[in-house]
Amino acid sequence: NYYRMETGCILPAHSDIYKQYTKMFNLRLDQVERVLLFMEDWKSGHYFEVDGKPHLEWKRGDYVLWNFDVPHYAGNFGTEPRYTLQITGMAR
Repeated sequence: NYYRMETGCILPAHSDIYKQYTKMFNLRLDQVERVLLFMEDWKSGHYFEVDGKPHLEWKRGDYVLWNFDVPHYAGNFGTEPRYTLQITGMAR
């Protein structure tokens, strides 16, 4: 999933349920994980946090991986859109 987060957009803390994904591939939630791939270098005002750990000053190509039940949130308080690629797959 290619995602463009506009200025002023906030995704509050949440955990993913992958309802459609688990149904489509006949998986349990504990078999699913997600990768967030940063498509550009970090810009002022761009924010991402997973499991209570903030991620800032990333470089294009950096990524964060988490399991289905890990809380995470994001925001764009900057002046430019934030571009990421969300990859959902079967956990190792």
